[in-house]
Amino acid sequence: MRRPLRTVWRCEFAADGLPVRAEHAATPTQALIWMRVSVRTLLSAFDVEDRDRTFHWLDHGQWEAVMRLRAGERYAYTARAGARVVDWSARPVPVLPVATVIAVSCRWTPRCRT
Repeated sequence: MRRPLRTVWRCEFAADGLPVRAEHAATPTQALIWMRVSVRTLLSAFDVEDRDRTFHWLDHGQWEAVMRLRAGERYAYTARAGARVVDWSARPVPVLPVATVIAVSCRWTPRCRT
């Protein structure tokens, strides 16, 4: 019996295009929560324009993000912190099911060859 592939959302944080951290979320809402918490952690280091834009995104932008993620689309948010460009993204990825191992007792007798 084939089990359907399940979907998780891969959440990634990158600085200057280099991956820094990645996690998986079980739902689009959890992916967005991960992004929001991570963005808030660095908010004070953002450039003034990006800080204002980020406050607006934290107030109103998450609805667009969660709708895109629920629709199976990728969502990304980018800001500048001094000379660095920081990116957060989330995208749906299929996960292969893990094989189930069933213990079966079996009697095995070695055959003697002569």
